[in-house]
Amino acid sequence: MECRKGVSLIRILIQYMFLCGFTACLIAVSFWIGLNLLVNKGVAYPANAGERMAAEAAERMKKEGISRELVPFLCSYAIWENGELAETDMNDEERAAAEEYRESGKDSGGYYHVKAEEEGKEAVLQFQYKMELINPEGRKLIPDVEKWYFIFWGTVLIVSLGLVTHRYVKIFRRRLSVLQDAALSLSRGELEEPFGSSGIREYDEVMDSMEELRTALRNSLQEQWNMEHSRISQTSALLHDLKTPLTIISGNAQLLEETPLTEEQQECLSAILKNTEAAGRYLERLKRMTRNVSEGEENKQPVSGELLQQEIFNGAEEIARVFGVKAEFEGAVLPELILARQDVCRAVLNIVRNAAEHTPEGKRIVIHCRWQAPLLEICVSDEGPGFSPQALRHALEPMYTEGESRPQDGHMGIGLAFAREVARFHSGEVQIENTPEGHGKVSFRIRPESREPHKEGKEQEI
Repeated sequence: MECRKGVSLIRILIQYMFLCGFTACLIAVSFWIGLNLLVNKGVAYPANAGERMAAEAAERMKKEGISRELVPFLCSYAIWENGELAETDMNDEERAAAEEYRESGKDSGGYYHVKAEEEGKEAVLQFQYKMELINPEGRKLIPDVEKWYFIFWGTVLIVSLGLVTHRYVKIFRRRLSVLQDAALSLSRGELEEPFGSSGIREYDEVMDSMEELRTALRNSLQEQWNMEHSRISQTSALLHDLKTPLTIISGNAQLLEETPLTEEQQECLSAILKNTEAAGRYLERLKRMTRNVSEGEENKQPVSGELLQQEIFNGAEEIARVFGVKAEFEGAVLPELILARQDVCRAVLNIVRNAAEHTPEGKRIVIHCRWQAPLLEICVSDEGPGFSPQALRHALEPMYTEGESRPQDGHMGIGLAFAREVARFHSGEVQIENTPEGHGKVSFRIRPESREPHKEGKEQEI
């Protein structure tokens, strides 16, 4: 077997992880560079600008006195005179944090503070560690620039990792498509062409197993075909050898018939002639069956779908008339088909004959033709007693009959078996079942080539 060379799945996963890590690091560096550019270019204050301004303002208040005019714009303030709150620009949450700091000296709620004291006065300056735009109009337009800065780079990170993941998902899908194509080829029975390579070592190991399965199936089918062909050849030779003694027996019996015979001898001679003739018909039917199976490929030819149905329907009417039953037809619009016409017609009429034999006089059989490209299905249902459990298991086997011994009315148990061989030759099948009402139903399905395209999956009937 050809050695497949490919990349390890672990290597591809490591490449994916490395690329994701590299992308994240690149975005983190870009985030840091962008942050420094905003500060260095004078677009935004650094995050500790509020702390610095508050400390400077507190020192000035200690020297110049506590005054609202000394409060920097990045800070909030609260001023107490003689223990009473005199002035503030804080909201309730901010004021609660400032009062806690005034009493205990502890920061809380994400707010930080600096306190300045003068005779009878106290001032608490409140700030946060966050970036703010220098331009006042910009601060009004984007009051929380730091949050939006993080949102922007977080979005860039998510989108970038999503694109990297999408790229590797496409890679895995493309590599997996080779496995899917191989599985479809096996399911369709396409065993000649070798499978391709996925380029991933672990996947190719699975492909190697499927390749071994393909080879084994092909060899098995070839061996089965050779055995079948050999069996058919041996059967044909045996039939030819049996025909000679039957001819001799029949000829000598006919000569004896011309001589004076007693009544008992005449009865024995009549029995010999009758059974010899029946055996001859049996051999002819077996001969036709083996000939058609072995030479069916040469018999395939284009045939009009309408003419095929008409031939089947005409033959079914004749059979129904003989057995005293009614035949009803439900046809379909068929394209020109390439098939072994005589074999298909004979197979379907064998099914019709089997249905007519088991249908009481005056009842009906229904032949339903359905075309669902590329499948041609011909269903034959009757109003007889249906198949017994044993018949459902063995009715398609050659020589099987309902009775314990073979009947003497010419039914030899090869009609349905022949139909199954014809269906198999056309990549199809024969299915036998009982309807909910308990009657018999046989479905003959084949896949012939068609000359006229029809939408697959769309059923056409008339």
